[in-house]
Order: sequence, then structure tokens, then C-alpha cells
Amino acid sequence: MYRTITQKLLDWKNSTNKKPLVLKGARQVGKTYSLLHFGKTFYEEKGFKCHYIDFHKAKYIYSIFNESKDAKQIIKYLQFRLKIKIDINNDLLIFDEIQECPDAITSLKYFEQEMKGLDIIAAGSHLGLMQNEASFPVGKVNFLYMFPLNFDEYVKAVDPEACRELEEYKLIQPLPQVVHERLLEVLTIYMFTGGLPEVVTEFINTAEDITNTILAVRKIQKELITGYCADFTKYSGVVNASHIQYVFDSIPAQLSKSHDDKVNKFIFKDVIPKRKGFEHIRGPLGWLIESRLCIKSIIVKKALHPLKSYSEDNKFKVYLFDTGILNCLLDIPGEVILGEKLGPFKGFIVENFIAQELFSRKNEMLISWQEATAELEFLLNLGVDIIPLEVKSSSRSRMAKSLDAFIQRYNPPKAFKMSAQNFGINKKRKFTTVPLYCSGKIF
Repeated sequence: MYRTITQKLLDWKNSTNKKPLVLKGARQVGKTYSLLHFGKTFYEEKGFKCHYIDFHKAKYIYSIFNESKDAKQIIKYLQFRLKIKIDINNDLLIFDEIQECPDAITSLKYFEQEMKGLDIIAAGSHLGLMQNEASFPVGKVNFLYMFPLNFDEYVKAVDPEACRELEEYKLIQPLPQVVHERLLEVLTIYMFTGGLPEVVTEFINTAEDITNTILAVRKIQKELITGYCADFTKYSGVVNASHIQYVFDSIPAQLSKSHDDKVNKFIFKDVIPKRKGFEHIRGPLGWLIESRLCIKSIIVKKALHPLKSYSEDNKFKVYLFDTGILNCLLDIPGEVILGEKLGPFKGFIVENFIAQELFSRKNEMLISWQEATAELEFLLNLGVDIIPLEVKSSSRSRMAKSLDAFIQRYNPPKAFKMSAQNFGINKKRKFTTVPLYCSGKIF
């Protein structure tokens, strides 16, 4: 399964000033698979070796890191205990589930200082890495982040021919209608499965029998959700875990109350029983955001730099990190999603999809806009330019009043309306209509 992280890993490998790399991401986004694929392709197939160490299973090597602060000694005893030979100038060393051994995290500092020739990548549960954040040697490591499959990666996995059409497409003219309709079909499937690799693989393997596919996909999604919730207790403590669970459960519930193509700001009331106000959910929500299980979008009152100065701490939107998990938490039947029978409720799923797409490409907090009676789902902060982005779930042409208001007020160099319509340019109203599945092409 192709992942865009591979190119980023290769860029790191070829950089002249690389440090030990830490790969972060929520549970089950494909970190281990991607690292092993990278090691096989760019080391083993070149005649070198990829050494993989899973700290969850290899507790017997913890003492090596506990007892030594010397990189050469650590390598020496890893070779001795694991009966391997590590070429420090050509091989790749992968430390997976590194959060299980905080001393191994600290050791990355020694490798950066004393063994710059060795390519070393650490990965693990983002929640566990958060818990051991104090162990990270500041300034001594590089970071990369992984996400669920974005739509481009997903199309490549489930429909390579449609992927070729999408890859070759430029935002200059409408796509052939037959291609446009097929990509919308794949997008509908993505809304159901989401982008977690295990779910996507199950869908591919069972796609010929839609009834079994729906059951199999939902089974895996529910198992993943159980795992995420178990991590709340494992990594946050029993006292905080219940509050985190309340906030996590409230996100899909609040999103599903949006009936008008607009996701509303996050409401604090009744999220945690007997607790009112932002201060009581700030910690649990911040924990979920840091764990990358949800995505925050601040709401700004003006589209001027610096954008954050026009926001308020207690006014924001929250999206879930994966559309498939969102639909599973809401217990929306797969037949309803795949049959496109959601009606007015479809808007919040589409908006969550766009939030997921933007976050996977920008890896930073998102921005929404509300000024007077006008509001837009997202603003793109692209250097000096602030680009408006309106999201519509319908394939019918509808008035974009808020987008018009933004354009009249700020005269941006570009403006986009994302919808199920094919590509088009409205010269009179100065915005471009872009198909939802092309959200990755607007940067």
C-alpha cells in the first residue's frame, strides 16, 4: 500500500544534516508497515540491512539502555544480545514502540552526538510518546508525522485506474464526467471506511460481497475504537481517563447535530457531567488534540494577519481524525452511507473529510472564519495570502453567500468552493469550484 510518508523518509535519508528520526502518529495509521517497507526498499534491496527492534516484545534489552550513555556501547551490546551485525555507516536501525523504554528515547541524544553515520528511526504510540515527552532530547532529533490514508493514497489503493486519472489532472478544466462520477463513488466509499490501513485492507479483500464488507469493516473499526479508549486509561491515568472519554464521545455527537452544511462551534455544556465551562474540558480536549485523535479549528473574527490574534480560546470547532471512525461512533449503517441516503446530515461528514485532508497535508491547527453573519468552514494561511475555502456537500449549484461576502470584503487572490460539482470558474463572482476529491490540489 503506497504511502506518501515514504518520500519524506527518503528525503530524511538523503539530507545532509539528518538526526535520529522520530515518527509520530495515532495508533494504527501504518507507522510500522511504512518503516519496514522503507527499510526493505532503500536498504535491503541496496545490499544493506534493516534492523527492526520492537521494544514491546524485547524487554530483555532494556538494561542496555539503562546502564549505558555511550552510543558505541549500546550498539556493541545490541549486536551481542540480538546476534546481529550493525553497519553504522550503511544500515537502518528501527526502534518501534520506543515509548516502552524511556531510556531508549534518551539514547537518541547519544546517537546524534556520537554516531551521526547511523540511520536510526524511532516510532511508537503517539499517546505513549506524549507520556514520555520529557525523555526526548530537545534539538537532537527530527520529527515526521503520519496520518490515516488521505484521499489520494486511498484511491491509489482501491482503484489504481481512477488514481492515474486523478494524478494527471490539473485544476484548469473539468474532468471527463465518467471520471468525475467514479471519483465521487470512491469518495463515498472513503466516507464509510475512512483511511486507517487495516480497515482499507479489509475493504479491498472483501469488496466483492458488500454485505460481508460492511460487517467486516465495522468490526475492525469497533475494535480500533476499543483500543483507543483503552489507551485513555493506559496513558492518562484513571482519574483523567473518564473525562477524556466524555469529551471524545461528545465530538461525533456534536458534529451530527449540524444539519445545514455548517459544523457549529464546540459546546462545553453537559460534556462532562456536573462540570460546566471551557476550563473543565480544556485538559481532556487538549490531550485528545495532542494525541491526534481529533482536529481543532480555531474561529477567527477577521481575515487579517496575525490570524490567531482574532480568535478566542473558548471558541473553536473540533473534528474527528478519521471519517470511518466518526461514522462508526455514530453507528451510521454502512448501507446508508454507501447508498448516499444521509440527506441533510451529510454536510458534517463532508466537512470532517475536508478537515482531515487539510490536516494531513498541513499538519497544523486549522482555521475557520466567522464575521458578522458570514462564516466559512476554512481559511488557508499560505504565506501572505489568506485563501477562503467554502465546503458544500451537494452536487447542485447553490449560492455561496458567505464566500461572496469574504471576497467582497478582503479581495483574496484565490477563493475556492469545494463541492460534489465538477471543476468550474465563476469569473463574475471570482471563485473556483473544486471537486471535493481534489482538496489536495488546492495548495
